[in-house]
Amino acid sequence: MKPQPAAKTLSAVARLVGIGLAFAALAAPSASAQGGTHVVAHCAGDILSGTVHVGGAMHSTLDLAVLAKHGQRSNFTTTGMSQLLNVDGGRSYPFRFNIGRLTGSTAYRVDPPGDHSNTVPASSCAPGQQVPEAPLSLLLPVSVLGLGGLLAARNRRRNAAG
Repeated sequence: MKPQPAAKTLSAVARLVGIGLAFAALAAPSASAQGGTHVVAHCAGDILSGTVHVGGAMHSTLDLAVLAKHGQRSNFTTTGMSQLLNVDGGRSYPFRFNIGRLTGSTAYRVDPPGDHSNTVPASSCAPGQQVPEAPLSLLLPVSVLGLGGLLAARNRRRNAAG
């Protein structure tokens, strides 16, 4: 049997429409170019930090609020921590929050009005792998005492043997 030409033409048209829609989606301006905000947050130790990019040509203030999630199935709730930024459109601004006093959280988010950042797991806020060094002011007296103890033990052995 020979295939019908109408069905062949229909699938080719559908493919062209799909490709056209894909290109239109790629060419559409992003939310930040249209005047939206984009927040990226990360955590290290007790510090939740990141950047907020403000799109468009606006000059205003932006209130960033820290939200916390206290369980796998719970919703994000406000923590009372916020930061007010004076912003101009088309720029990025850094932010920092000390979240050391927040306990029992499983995740964090930094939300400007009408938007929210990525979710930051609380496990990523653990201290880094660096071990702090003991200060020289502590090591010097300990080493002098250790050396003195070794010399005293050596002298006792000599006196006991001789």
